[in-house]
Amino acid sequence: MTDHVLSIENLAVAVIASSHGNTVVKDVSLSVGPQEVVCVVGESGSGKSVTSFSVMGILSPGLAPVAGSIKLLGEELIGASAARMRELRGPRMAMIFQEPMTALNPVMTVGEQIAEIFRYHKPGMSASDIQDRVRSLAEDVRLPDPVNIIRRYPHQLSGGQRQRIMIAMALALEPALLIADEPTTALDVTTQKQILDLIRDLVARRGIGVLFITHDFGVVAEIADRVVVMRAGSVVESGPAQQVLAHPQQAYTRSLIDAVPGSKLPEARKIADNVLLRVENLSKTYGSRGLFSSRPTAAPALQDASLNLRRGEILGIVGESGSGKSTLARCISRLQMPSSGDIWLGDTNIARMHERKLRRHRKSIQVVFQDPNRSLNPRLRIGDALVEGARNFGIGTREASDKSRQLLALVGMDDSALTRFPHQFSGGQRQRICIARALASEPDILVADEAVSALDVSVQAQVIELLEDLRSRLGLSILFITHDLRVAGQLCDRLVVMQSGRIVEQGATGDLFNHPREPYTRDLLAAAPGRVFLARAKTA
Repeated sequence: MTDHVLSIENLAVAVIASSHGNTVVKDVSLSVGPQEVVCVVGESGSGKSVTSFSVMGILSPGLAPVAGSIKLLGEELIGASAARMRELRGPRMAMIFQEPMTALNPVMTVGEQIAEIFRYHKPGMSASDIQDRVRSLAEDVRLPDPVNIIRRYPHQLSGGQRQRIMIAMALALEPALLIADEPTTALDVTTQKQILDLIRDLVARRGIGVLFITHDFGVVAEIADRVVVMRAGSVVESGPAQQVLAHPQQAYTRSLIDAVPGSKLPEARKIADNVLLRVENLSKTYGSRGLFSSRPTAAPALQDASLNLRRGEILGIVGESGSGKSTLARCISRLQMPSSGDIWLGDTNIARMHERKLRRHRKSIQVVFQDPNRSLNPRLRIGDALVEGARNFGIGTREASDKSRQLLALVGMDDSALTRFPHQFSGGQRQRICIARALASEPDILVADEAVSALDVSVQAQVIELLEDLRSRLGLSILFITHDLRVAGQLCDRLVVMQSGRIVEQGATGDLFNHPREPYTRDLLAAAPGRVFLARAKTA
């Protein structure tokens, strides 16, 4: 009998196909007890996910444990057969992945996907018992209207609901160990809080142990009992969560804590009252047809939105998924035509302008999207990608070469990037390249649509600092779209809060943080993970 659900001792994982035996995880030791949440924290490439995949036995081809021990309830997993690992996955250990949409089967209802687990692992279980168990699990993870939700397909659920389905699937066979690999990174702060509360509740009620992988010390402050900090494949610090948060021993740990946004607001700065963009009563309605009906239905995504953006100002637009913030951004940048309302760019209304006339105004508003992997052409070298758009506005070949170098310097990168391809850069570097590309046409307005939400908090902090620097140096106006009030509060001069397609509150960042008028704004502020504790920890 063992006191630990999971025990890892001196684990090493290497690229076995490499002649040099490249080791990606080195001498890692940690343990998880029953009713305990252990958070493994680190940046991308730190080895935290490789460690968790080693436990599950789902390492990528070419990677394998080469030393150490992994014991689950006292049973050694290194060297276990594939058949034995399949027997353990589900009944003894289970995993929740970061992106539920890619983990779920799009052509099966979510209820069928939960039921499939029982059919595989418990072939003698009756159909009615399986149905009852699926419904019970849906209720257990606090899904609204569980009877109807389990009949739906993944695309018909919200991100938070899909993640609850993944948790239900992981808990179906009552495992002793739950591994959660960045399960809340892609979620709104309010949904994230609900998922964290749910995991904590399940730990208390079911007595399971949780290995929680994250890069965000804000999440750690909300959920962890103990913390393991990893860097470059090794453990650099570990201990009780309160101790590590309040008194980190390593500079790297302190840097990760300091990188979490939200402990301080930007200093108030004087912005000239020079309105560059004026949006008046903007609305967007999508038409759709029902699955079993040919009758078109109207789905309003944006309703009567009005705002101003001044020259040299950073204006944040915040809200949950479905609040209309990205629709507003796409309409302002005229990637979509609004259904009604006005968009005044200086003295010109571009709201319903024909594409031919609109073309010469497009250089004034450029967009940086959330995922730089999808934004960059994988077959195009960076030097060409940077000026591809600017060439449409008449830039010559020789001028383009000089322009590429200037743009890279502007975002803190050197000339060596010009001949390389997107896959040869980190996520943060790719986002810098996307920002440089957006600046190629010398826009007046930069629209950053969730441009930092997919990045590690330390890289996120670097990109936020870059945007602030570009505003100061270029006099750039920035429309900053985010679901995270912590990030918006660190960067933006003013904030616009959206809910269900409408603007519910707007004002100076300090006023909105310190004296929010609307209950929804207060809910968003309260949902920011670890905000109160980390504010104290950073000033300690």
